[in-house]
Amino acid sequence: MLALGDKIASNIVAETAGIPTLPWSGSANKIGFPVMVKASEGGGGKGIRKVNNAEELPNLFRQVQAEVPGSPIFVMKLAKNARHLEVQLLADKYGNAISLFGRDCSIQRRHQKIIEEAPVTIARPEVQERMEQAAVTLAKMVGYVSAGTVEYLYSDEDESFHFLELNPRSSSGASLH
Repeated sequence: MLALGDKIASNIVAETAGIPTLPWSGSANKIGFPVMVKASEGGGGKGIRKVNNAEELPNLFRQVQAEVPGSPIFVMKLAKNARHLEVQLLADKYGNAISLFGRDCSIQRRHQKIIEEAPVTIARPEVQERMEQAAVTLAKMVGYVSAGTVEYLYSDEDESFHFLELNPRSSSGASLH
């Protein structure tokens, strides 16, 4: 379960569980620009930069390093026109895990959520169900215990989703009814 706090380790765990991930292992030239340079231990909008080409990489890499000192840094393929969809889950010490619901957190500023909308309306119910099942599979695989959020990047063009991270909390904001 500790691996999920580290973005590099959590991508490895997600891949092992058969959950789709964006290309992230290797050099930016191998993955192909544009990419996101990310601090593995970053969060709250810190330690992440979009890099459009090789010329921008050194400066933006240094910015990420300065924001999250000591964190490993990796490169991830940019998901163009992606939506930020999440699955809320609840897991107990007996190995049970359930999906509570999904939400759309695509409205962001500086990589931080501003509005969290539920239910998810952009993805068909079948796709949302696959995302929920992947979240439950991941939680069970790592022995997760608590409320949590599995984050995905979703493409409406081809209905694909890719694992982003698992956060050990259920929400960063309040609900509006």
